[in-house]
Amino acid sequence: MRILCVVVLFLTCNLYAQQHPVGIKIGGNLASLAGDGTSDLSSLLNFHAGFFMEIDLTKDIKIQPELLFTVYGFKLDEGDNPSVRLNYVALPVIARYVLSEKFSLDAGPQVGLLVTAKNGTGSLADVKPDFFDRDFGVNFGVSYEFSDKVSTSLRYYMGITDVTKVQTKNYNRAVQLAFQFKIK
Repeated sequence: MRILCVVVLFLTCNLYAQQHPVGIKIGGNLASLAGDGTSDLSSLLNFHAGFFMEIDLTKDIKIQPELLFTVYGFKLDEGDNPSVRLNYVALPVIARYVLSEKFSLDAGPQVGLLVTAKNGTGSLADVKPDFFDRDFGVNFGVSYEFSDKVSTSLRYYMGITDVTKVQTKNYNRAVQLAFQFKIK
């Protein structure tokens, strides 16, 4: 069912791409968990990559849906397994308010589906049963356009749903820096 939803989304985006610019996006995440019992956690540096489409609503407002593979997670300050990587397929829908020819303010919701969760290095033990399959949150940020084809964005992702199945409430958090390349 999940695969079917992703395929339908991709086909829908492909149909709309006939009229709107599309491109690829790649960048880095500095992610961790926030909430109860997270004082012994540190940020984990990882990546995100995927596709985006740009839809002009008005002269000053654009909508940018994205389909990304993104890696959140955290480092443990103690223990045998130093990090946990949470791999998501994420769908952010970003509203961009254009301030000038080069700058925009960005904000919008994001839903994510947990694909895998691994801890440690080397064998990477499966810890997916410890996490919920979904994540929902909001993004806030800015974008800068270098040219008609190349831009960059800096965002803060704030998860608002509990992602762990333990008794505490924990939320994904990430600072994301990305480069976007329009291919059409």
